Amino acid sequence: MTHRQTLSKSERLKSYKRIRILFEQGQKFKVFPFVVYFMQRVEHVGERLGAVEPGPQPGLGKTGRRGLESLNLVDGTLQMGVSVGKRHFKRAVDRNLLKRRIREAYRKQNNELKETLLASGYALDVFFVYANARISDYAEIASGMTNAMTMLCDKIPAK
Repeated sequence: MTHRQTLSKSERLKSYKRIRILFEQGQKFKVFPFVVYFMQRVEHVGERLGAVEPGPQPGLGKTGRRGLESLNLVDGTLQMGVSVGKRHFKRAVDRNLLKRRIREAYRKQNNELKETLLASGYALDVFFVYANARISDYAEIASGMTNAMTMLCDKIPAK
């Protein structure tokens, strides 16, 4: 079975509160061209699944899908964010180009990390900060992302 390679809304780390906690209390490591911040969340994703029964539910429409999607084992186990500093890249088009490249590299390589998280039963917040003073091509970003994903997989405790 092939995995669908998408970066859905539920996989993006957007909560200001969680991002602030990630930078204050999380761990970090450097992999060229990134500084990777990560924090294992204490909630166990597998425990939330039993809370919703399949089928229609009040307030969710005919199918009840919204409730099931929010409790999907894959969604929410791994959330990521990206930042490219204004210090080195004054023009927004350059920052946006780098962020698109980083998200694409992440999207293509996050399946192994998701499987590791599902096996361990934990959730993870990850934030990639671009730390290079020049615009890298996609191959260089993808290489750095591969190394970062490998290191993240190694840091997840086994169940």
